[in-house]
Amino acid sequence: MSISVAIVEDEARVRAQLVTTLNEAPGFKCQGVFSSGEEGLREIPRQPPDVVLMDINLPKMSGVECTFRLKRLVPKVQIVM
Repeated sequence: MSISVAIVEDEARVRAQLVTTLNEAPGFKCQGVFSSGEEGLREIPRQPPDVVLMDINLPKMSGVECTFRLKRLVPKVQIVM
């Protein structure tokens, strides 16, 4: 059984590197990639992953605010900032 991971990161190069790293790591699968807190907050609850990799410094809604709101919607999801 693999660990599903969603990524919330505004920098395209960092997002791409994280996806590559996850896809190459045994036991992990990248379930979703989002470029803003707003997008992550809208999409992640629809199909919650096991873990979210959250950027702290996102435009508009910060990663801290997104984490706070996401935990209210999906309390069991683990978030790494």
